[in-house]
Amino acid sequence: MNASRRLAAASLCLALAGGLPGGAQAQEDRPLLLLYRDKPPYSYTEDRQPKGLLIEQSRAVLTAAGLAVQMEEAPLKRIQLELQANERPLCSPGWYRLPERELYARFSLPMSQDVPHVVLVGPRSAAAVRAHRSLASLLADASLRMAVVDGISYGGELDGLIRRQTPAPLRATVTPVQLTRMLGAGRADYMFMDREDYLWLARHGEVSRQLSSLSFPDMPAGLQRHMMCSKKTSDATMQALDAAIRSLGMPKSPAP
Repeated sequence: MNASRRLAAASLCLALAGGLPGGAQAQEDRPLLLLYRDKPPYSYTEDRQPKGLLIEQSRAVLTAAGLAVQMEEAPLKRIQLELQANERPLCSPGWYRLPERELYARFSLPMSQDVPHVVLVGPRSAAAVRAHRSLASLLADASLRMAVVDGISYGGELDGLIRRQTPAPLRATVTPVQLTRMLGAGRADYMFMDREDYLWLARHGEVSRQLSSLSFPDMPAGLQRHMMCSKKTSDATMQALDAAIRSLGMPKSPAP
């Protein structure tokens, strides 16, 4: 998303009525700040409105919890810094629960369940990558270089494999779409991508047709996504979120 769209990101105050008995809103003076990142199809801004799978899930949970919310799009780094600063109650949807994040954040119960990642392959390397029948075999091939988006998690197991990779991956502080363009330009041979991201981006013409996707039987299982909140978020709010998630029968696998 370009800068003008980010500047037009929604700051909506949704006075959500109803919800579960004993909802937490009476104990909070102001609406809960919900920061979301530009990551279609999960969350993005369109016509100045928050959209996406995680946004709809979040609205359902917050409504059931009886919580008012102010939604605002923010860059990934800002969301992480705000959570670490812990200066106010705030939450952000769609995060993996990892030990390093639990040092500075609180997590709701899981809201959704991912499917395994796919491997995207550039045209120059398609034959060499397809020659491998397993992810383990691909990662052991030192003649091929992976590319990763720096600053994000692919899940604990994949993160560990990436850290041990030789040669070291190409790390770029870009969006997944921008990384696919670098892949198409031959700057690396393959990359990991969330399958739902890939399907949505491919349908909307955001991924070059020169790239192909592969699935491997030993790809780590998809992780669950949670609401990640600052430690200043109250116990009452976290309990209301968890009760709402249970009442809605989550986690659910997202499908664009």
